[in-house]
Amino acid sequence: MRPGGRAAPLGTPAIEGGEPVRPSFREYFPKLTDAEKRLVLEVLESGRLSSTVGLYTRKFEEEFSRFIGVNYSLAVINGTAALHTAVASLGIGAGDEVVTTPFSFVATATSVLHNNAVPIFADIELDTLNIDPETIPDKLTPRTKAILVVHLAGHPAEMDDIMKIAREHDLAVIEDCAQAIGSEYRGRKVGSIGDVGAFSFYQTKNMTTGEGGMVTTNREDVYKRAKEFIDQGQEGRYYHVLLGWNYRMTELQAALGLAQLSRIDELNAQRERIARIYTDELSSLDGDLVQLPRARSHVKHTWHIYQVLLKLDRIRVSRDRIVEALRAENVLVTVAYPRVIYENPLFQQLTGYGRGCPWLCPLRGGAQVVYKPGTSPRAELAARSVVTLPTLAGMTDDDAIDTATAFKKVLLYYRV
Repeated sequence: MRPGGRAAPLGTPAIEGGEPVRPSFREYFPKLTDAEKRLVLEVLESGRLSSTVGLYTRKFEEEFSRFIGVNYSLAVINGTAALHTAVASLGIGAGDEVVTTPFSFVATATSVLHNNAVPIFADIELDTLNIDPETIPDKLTPRTKAILVVHLAGHPAEMDDIMKIAREHDLAVIEDCAQAIGSEYRGRKVGSIGDVGAFSFYQTKNMTTGEGGMVTTNREDVYKRAKEFIDQGQEGRYYHVLLGWNYRMTELQAALGLAQLSRIDELNAQRERIARIYTDELSSLDGDLVQLPRARSHVKHTWHIYQVLLKLDRIRVSRDRIVEALRAENVLVTVAYPRVIYENPLFQQLTGYGRGCPWLCPLRGGAQVVYKPGTSPRAELAARSVVTLPTLAGMTDDDAIDTATAFKKVLLYYRV
């Protein structure tokens, strides 16, 4: 240790002329087993590639409902489609508002815009990076129809508080579970608590179908509307009752999903192991140079990613320079997310569908929305200071240790 309790430096960062922690960069991809290959081959041999004639999509939906603990699941082509469908399934549309978090992937908010409604942004808790229930009531108006919650990085949001607000104001609750397959809040799996949930099975998710998603609900009316919405708005063949899309999942995706779902506890345990290594290896920096993520005692965290907040006043370079230096060490780091959603031009310029729609829709009664700096100060701070460490399938313990070593090396070099 250095005098004053500081850890000794680990050498000069590669970006400053030193040797990198790893000699070369490595990418990580899902490890598919014979189970995935067998089911995909069965689909190929059957020739039934569409869910309209196949069996695997229905099986996947049934197994997913059983896993989450809901009455209904509906497989779709990707996570964005799942969110779009979830919002539509509640009848949310022109003139309506949905309160959500600004610290998420943009699809959280654009799923609202795609239904001609307007997203209104609350703020987040800095320890979980999830929506802060205390900031929701001030964002409610007579136009508010729902609260869209994100279980970010696999840590469930505070659903008791959110559901209480929703009941008091007669609002629906949408759960964005894209990063939280298998996460639990007080013993209940996310996606089973609100009115409707949306999951993603993208390449990097805890389980994957390459692309793919799922909508979950306990409400028959929500399921019926969602089922019509993803099938061209059809109530019956060639009988179209609403403006819908073709969001149907393919049988090949569903076959992959069935096999991956059978392994989900194993896949989540692998992520948890990587996260535990990060916490152990980086504990000496916690509270001094960084804030490490933690799981609250009443939740099950599935660690889709490992979000670290830098204490920027104790580091003499920007977050982006830190990320650049880490990548020069040949370790994989990202920034999720480098800006809050409303800082994107789409929201600053109210691009939408053009000419200010849906923000200027006459059904809003002249109500205006301005996404100005300071709207969500804690989220803006997180966007400036977050660094994302991977917990990807295919990572080994040594990969995690190397990533943590590079992180310590860079942070200690650039500390004030």
